[in-house]
This record gives sequence, C-alpha cells and structure tokens, in this order.
Amino acid sequence: MSTRANSAFVIENREVTPAEWEGGALHRNRWTKKYTGDLTATGTLEAIMVGVEGGNPAAYLGVERIAGTLHGRKGTFIAVLSATAYSGDHAKSWKILPGSGTEELVGIRGEGEILDNHDFVLDYDIES
Repeated sequence: MSTRANSAFVIENREVTPAEWEGGALHRNRWTKKYTGDLTATGTLEAIMVGVEGGNPAAYLGVERIAGTLHGRKGTFIAVLSATAYSGDHAKSWKILPGSGTEELVGIRGEGEILDNHDFVLDYDIES
C-alpha cells in the first residue's frame, strides 16, 4: 500500500535559455525548487519546453534530482516529468525513476502530481 506525502514547492531560481524559430520556440530550463511539508527538500530540475505560436501544441520533458527528507527518511531520488497539451487536451506524468533512491530512500518508487498553486502530492512505496 502506498504512502501519500503532501507538500508544496516554490521555484527559487530559474535559468532559461531560449531557442526560437519561425512559429515556435524551445526553452532549456534549469530550476532550483524548494519543497516543504511531508517532503522537505531541494530539487534541481533540467527541462526542455517546446511550443508553437499560440501555445498549442506544447510539450515539456524534464529530470529532477530531489535531495532531502521524506516522512523523516533522508536521501535523494530522481523524478522524470513530462506534459503535453493540444487543443484543450492535457496529459502529464511525474514518476520516480526506479533504482534512483539513496540512503534511507533506497528502493523508493512512485508517482506525484502537481496541483494548483504548486501544491504537490506524492504516492510512494519503499521496498526493503
């Protein structure tokens, strides 16, 4: 049975490198995020965002290293993030990379969801 962590995050630093072309743009992003709540951590996100004029379609792909404490367990793990949008349809994914946990988070796996106002829920298991 999964455990749910309720947290929130703020983006503390943004580095964006744009590459524009006629009709669209690609942005390489490096963000530093601070998590509070059940997950108290710092995240370093490397992501690529691409879109066309008018914002439709758009896609986002990223990898984030999260270091801190989750329900009292210290360690790090990697999250793989993706999202697409087209004609009002949206799909998104936030998953822990299996095998990426360290220290007390070895064996962690699960999925998260970013809610309104940067609130965040994570459903996870830690295999012994």
